[in-house]
Amino acid sequence: MNRRNFILGATAATAFAGCNTTGGKKVANSNGWIDLQVNGRYGISFGSPKLTVEQVVNLTHKIVAEGTVGFLPTITTVAFPDTAMKNVRIIAEAKRKDPVCAEAILGLHFEGPFISKEPGYVGAHNPAKVLPCDVAMMDEFQKESGGMLKLVTIAAEAEGAEAFTEAMTSRGVTISIGHSAEWRPEVIDRLAKKGAKAFTHLGNGIPGILPRHQNIVWTGLSRDDMTVMFIPDGFHLPDQVLKVYLKAVPVERLIAVSDCSYPGGLPPGAYGPASDRSILEPSGFLRCVNTGLLHGSSCCLADAVKVLKRVGASDAVCKALAHDNPLKLIGLA
Repeated sequence: MNRRNFILGATAATAFAGCNTTGGKKVANSNGWIDLQVNGRYGISFGSPKLTVEQVVNLTHKIVAEGTVGFLPTITTVAFPDTAMKNVRIIAEAKRKDPVCAEAILGLHFEGPFISKEPGYVGAHNPAKVLPCDVAMMDEFQKESGGMLKLVTIAAEAEGAEAFTEAMTSRGVTISIGHSAEWRPEVIDRLAKKGAKAFTHLGNGIPGILPRHQNIVWTGLSRDDMTVMFIPDGFHLPDQVLKVYLKAVPVERLIAVSDCSYPGGLPPGAYGPASDRSILEPSGFLRCVNTGLLHGSSCCLADAVKVLKRVGASDAVCKALAHDNPLKLIGLA
């Protein structure tokens, strides 16, 4: 995907409507996209210690203008617990104050801090901030956010994962497995029985070299009872892998996400502090200076849909993957 595609995606859908409220649930307009993983965009990060209500409002308006009519602001491991707590209050206030936020912000996604700290599996997260599963902490976040928490990504091997999954499922929060070194089907079975429903960005958040058969990618693709979320931005997964996903997994069990990070939507260049610097290349590739590896995505979900169409997905499949299925996973359809 070249830079021109990203610019086109940013202006392609300014007329998309927001969400309607029916029976206490948010039901998004079918003319737009639903993104369950938005870390930030246009220089604003939902995990930043400097986040403000005004930033959340402005960013949400821009995201909606790009065609994403509903999304989950995503807070990652590095922000927990203090910055995350401050920011969920800020996001909740923006949702209360601004009608576009009220409709488009469907809840919150916590990608961590209950993930693997092992190299490769931890991805771009800070391993020093990884924590054991903590139901009481999540209950406090729910209280402070007014019940906005919809999705939590955990590693299958995280301390207390089974009890946590059961508890959060009983509270109406969806548990997804990601940044996980544990792959064994019997372990995933136990979590599924406790309520785990999905895999977060399957094929990423893992080392570059894996055992050829014994890994979480094969486990995730083989499940008949869990949803596969993945990042079709043109960089995280090669086209041939995207084609395999589309062929191997039933449409009703696939969800496309953007995984957009805060440099997304900005001109090519260097962003962030020296200790955690990102380079956004003209192609749209976003990489970490220190590792050279992917540092999230720079695309919006409309751009990801273009990639899906490029590899052969029909309009109906795209609507399922980027609208219908995300709403179903978090209980809003």
